[in-house]
This record gives sequence, structure tokens and C-alpha cells, in this order.
Amino acid sequence: MGDTGAPVDIYTPHDAFAISKDACTSDASKENQSSEAVPSESSPATGPPTAMAAPVAALSSSSADASESEEDAGDAIESSSESNEDYAEVLARFKELISLKETSATANEEQQPPLPRRLSSFDLAGIAELISNGKIKRIVCMCGAGISVNAGIPDFRSPGTGLYSRLAEYGLPHPQAVFEIDYFKTNPKPFFLLAKELYPGTYAPTPTHHFLKLLDGKGLLLRCYTQNIDSLECIAGLSRSQVIAAHGNFDSARCIECKTEHEVEFVRDAVFAQQPCYCAAGKAGCSGLVKPDIVFFGENLPKRFWSCMEQDLPKADLLIVVGTSLVVQPFASLIDKVGYETPRLLINKERVGETDPVLRAMGYRKGFDFGAGNTRDALFEGDCDRGVWELCRLLGWEEELRELVDSWEPPEEILKFTKQENS
Repeated sequence: MGDTGAPVDIYTPHDAFAISKDACTSDASKENQSSEAVPSESSPATGPPTAMAAPVAALSSSSADASESEEDAGDAIESSSESNEDYAEVLARFKELISLKETSATANEEQQPPLPRRLSSFDLAGIAELISNGKIKRIVCMCGAGISVNAGIPDFRSPGTGLYSRLAEYGLPHPQAVFEIDYFKTNPKPFFLLAKELYPGTYAPTPTHHFLKLLDGKGLLLRCYTQNIDSLECIAGLSRSQVIAAHGNFDSARCIECKTEHEVEFVRDAVFAQQPCYCAAGKAGCSGLVKPDIVFFGENLPKRFWSCMEQDLPKADLLIVVGTSLVVQPFASLIDKVGYETPRLLINKERVGETDPVLRAMGYRKGFDFGAGNTRDALFEGDCDRGVWELCRLLGWEEELRELVDSWEPPEEILKFTKQENS
């Protein structure tokens, strides 16, 4: 993570880094072996608690309490002069807290030297200039559901159209329950109903997926980390070794009880029948549920995610973040795993991943910074494909991307699957 001058990072369990570095380049089928961290949702601004975040939260809370107390005291002073002393004490405490904030911020600014500016402009043009000048050799991409929306796959959180908004018909206690392992164990049917909409082979890659292939073809893509379970990165032509499916996918399946692997076709048939499937080849007497190796809330992430992350992110000289809300941890924390001077580009329909201004004023350097102190973060706010097309235009790659989009044909396994479904 580039931890110079930063608080201790607790996103990852200590033993997650004891994994052999060979795991990063191992067969992709081993990717679904799990480590000891689970996906969770947290604020995109601050992420999980850190050594600095806890006292800051307490400070903010105290300030808020003091403000409320000041207002309450003001109301009381109108009716009773006996409250003057209490009011003065609260006001003094409030001013003291404000003074502490200002002093701390000033001290941190003095201790941490300003970072050099890495971009001539904090937009696509600034990124294109770096790439064109040959200063970028190792790009890491982080992808979320937004890159697959134009393929016809709804994202999760868009009001009205996102998958979570459309799950009311399933009678879930809350939308995220469809991806919670404990809920799945008691009621698996909603997941199998939803899985049919997401199953690979139903959708074609978008220009953003082809852009990833273009970067790979130019020898610039170090790795693609994706939250998506649709496998469209590989369907667009990336090798499995180039893709880290942080939250798993449909490429393998196993019993959640005895862990026996099952054929993908076994699960696919159940998905399209919209019925749960149960262990048929596990230990004697096992009748556990079988599901694709998709990481649910409450489950461990693949070991390969951790091993590759520790190797790839420090090497990256550009991070491109596309189509993600950056609210699911630990995936969201990857934006801070690159060096403090490494340029970062966000292509998204809205700004995400920014640190709270109070934390940044106190020297907390994690998260995007699109404000006055920005030295390396570029932003394109809009449709992912539109952003990618514009970046390619600035780089002179537009025709190459168009050729990839126009010449793409489904892989043989997809064609085979489609014929079976239509027969």
C-alpha cells in the first residue's frame, strides 16, 4: 500500500501475506481457494477503522455533542440565568476541540512534505500524455459492475434499475441477503433465480472490456482486478492469468459443506432450471448445497487475490479504476496499495472513493483526492464506455479499439453453451 507516513492498515489478516508468491501465477483454477478475509461494505471515504480513524471519529463526535450542548444551553439561558456557567464551560470545550483540530492539521502539514505533481492535467488528457510519452509500462485496472451495464447486465446499486432494487419480488429481508452465505443456506432459491440473469454466455463484452484486451495487447496491462462475476474480461480475450476475480465467478463450483468440486454444467443446469442443486458426489451422506465459486458476504476471498495484490500494486505505474462504487472491502482498499506518487484514473458515472476532508486535513492520505491538494488523481465522470473511447481517441488508439469491438466473436465454449440452451 505505499504506507509512508500512513496509519497502520488493517484491511488484511496478518497471515494473508504468508502465501507463496508463486500463487499469483498459478493455474487460475486454484484461484477459488480462500484466504482469511471476507467482503464487507463500508464507507468509500474512510473504509474500515484505522489507527487514526478511531480518534478522529471520537473527536468529531465530541465536537458534534458539544455543538448540540451549546444549542441546548442557549435555549436554557433564556429562561434561567443559573445555566450561564454551564453554557460557558460547554462553549470553552467546543473552542478547545476546534483548536485541537486546527493544531493537528497544521502539524501534519509541516511533517509531511508535499508530493510532486504527476499529471499536467487531472483528466483523461493528463493520463494520455503520460502513456504517450512512454512513462507508463505497468497498468493495473480495477473493474466493477459499471463496465458491464452496457452489455445489458444491470449493476447492483442504481436506484430503480440495479439488481438490488429488483429483488423485492424475492421477499428478502434486505437486498444484500441474496449474496449472504447464512441466508443462502436457509433459502437458496433467490440466488438461483438471480444467477440466471448473470450467467456467462448471455452477454457480449463492452468496449471497456475490449479496452482491457487492447492494453494487454500493447504489453501495458500488468493485471485486471475485477469485482464482476460475469467473466466478460476473459470472454473479451484476456487470459485467466491476467484476471483476478476478487469475488469469484461461475467458472467452478463446489459443495458448501464437504467442499467437493462439481462440474460447471451441473450447476448451470440448476441455474437455468431456477432450482437449487445439492451435492451428488461428496462424502458419504453429504447433501449440502452446491453453488458457483462466487464469494458471498461472510465467505473468504481467493488466496490469489492477496498474493497477486502484494506483488502487482507496488509495481504499478498507473492505476485505472472503472465502473465501481468502491464500497465493498477489501476490494476498495486496492486504490491505496499503489505508491503515493503513482497516478490514478477514475472512470465512473460519479465521484467515489474520496477521503473525508477532515481526515485529509489531518494527514490521512488514503482515498482519491480530487480537491485543491491533488497531485496524481484524474477523473472522468460519466459512462464507462464513453470515457474509454475518449481516452483511446487521445492516445490515437480509437481505430484499434473499434477493430477489437467489431471483430469479436464468442469463444467456442460460449457458442457451445448457447447452442445447448437454444436446442
